[in-house]
Amino acid sequence: MLLGFGGKNCWCFKDWMQIDLSLGDGVPSDVSMGLPACTAMCFKGANASGKTNALKVYSFIYDFVRYSFSNTPDKPIMFDSFFHNDEPAEFYAEFLANEVYYRYELTASKKTVITERLFRKKNEEGSRETEIFVREGNAITKNTLYKGHKDILFRDNASFIGTLKQYNLPEISDIYDFFFKTAINVTYYGMSDRGENDPQGLTNYYYTHPEELKFTVEKIKYFDTGIKNIEIKTKLNELGQFYAYPIFYHSLSDNKTHAMAFTEESRGTQALFCKLNNYFEVLNSGGVLVLDEFDINLHPDILPHILDWFIKSENNPKHSQILFTTHNSDIMDILGRYRTYLFEKEDGESFCYRLDEPKTPSLRNDRPLSIPYKKHLIGGFPKIGSKED
Repeated sequence: MLLGFGGKNCWCFKDWMQIDLSLGDGVPSDVSMGLPACTAMCFKGANASGKTNALKVYSFIYDFVRYSFSNTPDKPIMFDSFFHNDEPAEFYAEFLANEVYYRYELTASKKTVITERLFRKKNEEGSRETEIFVREGNAITKNTLYKGHKDILFRDNASFIGTLKQYNLPEISDIYDFFFKTAINVTYYGMSDRGENDPQGLTNYYYTHPEELKFTVEKIKYFDTGIKNIEIKTKLNELGQFYAYPIFYHSLSDNKTHAMAFTEESRGTQALFCKLNNYFEVLNSGGVLVLDEFDINLHPDILPHILDWFIKSENNPKHSQILFTTHNSDIMDILGRYRTYLFEKEDGESFCYRLDEPKTPSLRNDRPLSIPYKKHLIGGFPKIGSKED
């Protein structure tokens, strides 16, 4: 379970941008569900306020941990410092893996890892957080994480977590697996959806994963799209290559059905077909789903039902989490002040705050947040047309 993450001197964040998903004792039980962190978090703010860049911070940590070992030795570390200055950036992520607390920290330039640190706190009464691994450059200066393996070679632009995974060290498995269970549509280059970018590849995937196709069909039917069923058909193309394609069956008034191709469907139906497999994977793995503009091409009335998959305990037995940006203000009223972050920017520098941080009497969890938000009483709302001296 993700507890929090942050970054400093990266993208539009000069000082620390910190996202805290943890929940204290005073949080209502219908919000906390008895868990140490919330299962949904909404990022709100004006255009260019920093919402997507906040997701990029976590996307970078995820990508660096999982994939940096496979990069060529000369590839830069893929983040941007604040207005491309020459100072190093800092990142961290806090999470529970197999019920054990970890904090991962990274300081890096575009060319090299400066430091990596890993902290752990066992799930025992009175247990204290301890530093179990320190890397300075490519030298290991502290290590109680694993024993032996002096032949491991670390590389300037690769994470030690991904490196140890390549050496099949069992001590790193729980940590690596936590990041493995993340699905995310934000990359260094911005929003990128694997399904919409490659519907053919996604269709092939559905063909070999019938349970995910079944989930997708059930949800598309539930959302009143007029679709009765979806089947994956196969054939060989002119080159003799395997080819899978979806057929959407619509109910007609005479009790007949009409078959339609993917390209004939509405953008909303296409979006559901391309996105729902990510929800299936995360809900079944207990992972983290990170989505920029999660409401794009979806009807507003669908959104609360999607959130219910995460914020109602009976729908989310594995405590999966969703973090997302949206321009739909009604979502704030569903999630409340404990599960909403507002982003603002001043003089080119972004900052954010969770809505239970300001000591504002009007911000009660049983009152709508969208009203004071739209009245510019709690920040984050675009000031279109405003002029400042």
